[in-house]
Amino acid sequence: MDFRQLRYFITIVQEMSYSKAAKLLHISQPSLSNAIMKLEKEVDLQLLERNTRGIELTEAGAIFYSRSQDLLRRFNNMQVEFEEMKQVGSGTISIGSIESFKFWFPKIIRTFKNDHPAIHLKIREILGEEHVIEALNQYQVHFTITNQPINHAEIISIPLYKEQFMLLVHKDDDLNEKDSITLHDLEGKEMIISTAGFQTRDDIMEAFKNEKVYPSIFYEIERLETACSLVDEGLGVTILPESYIKSVVTRNTAILEINSMFLHRTVYMAYLADRYLPASVSNLVNEIESFFKNKE
Repeated sequence: MDFRQLRYFITIVQEMSYSKAAKLLHISQPSLSNAIMKLEKEVDLQLLERNTRGIELTEAGAIFYSRSQDLLRRFNNMQVEFEEMKQVGSGTISIGSIESFKFWFPKIIRTFKNDHPAIHLKIREILGEEHVIEALNQYQVHFTITNQPINHAEIISIPLYKEQFMLLVHKDDDLNEKDSITLHDLEGKEMIISTAGFQTRDDIMEAFKNEKVYPSIFYEIERLETACSLVDEGLGVTILPESYIKSVVTRNTAILEINSMFLHRTVYMAYLADRYLPASVSNLVNEIESFFKNKE
């Protein structure tokens, strides 16, 4: 048994077709069939059942498919690690981020680039716990900055900082005239909030729930900048993280504090526990941790 056979088997299962898999693998269908027959003979189990409906996994095949995917992922990840070991002082650091990341990361990277001038940075936005875990497991990023509390045995999650949520309103909104704001003051207001599946939404809705307030949600958005644009046009109010909101206020909007013990979040840095991290990545991780420790 070798990794070529595992790739063949995985591709057949994913396509549920020998002919489609053969095209993707650039081999003939008879050669692919022979390879799978040889594989089944080696493991002494039937992995695929061929019938009039097409192809189905046997019980053994389902287990073999799951284990094969994990083996192939680990092998591919090992190849990535070996390549990174060769790139001393150079290479690319891949980072997952959230929207508010852009307001503090440049302060860190300025110093880092002085010590690592040949390092390239690849930054991609990754939102949602499932996507964070997948990006780390698939080696799509070395580490990620997230507001998701990641509970995963193979992932180290380091709290970086805590911050409050604040209210963004149009300057002409009557809330802008109040000396003090609570979540109860938002009842009846047209709320702009992240769509389901975003941690920011979960944090805010949990605060409303704890204070027994029922918000009137009129707009559900994916990007925080969309919420800001709607508020700028006087179309509602929104609650945003402090690190983000202070950089997006315009002459048409106002930032207000909300008196609530529940409106806060923690931002984390997460990476795989058993992944080899090149020296440049480890240095950047340490600089990010130091940046926030020095601010305490």
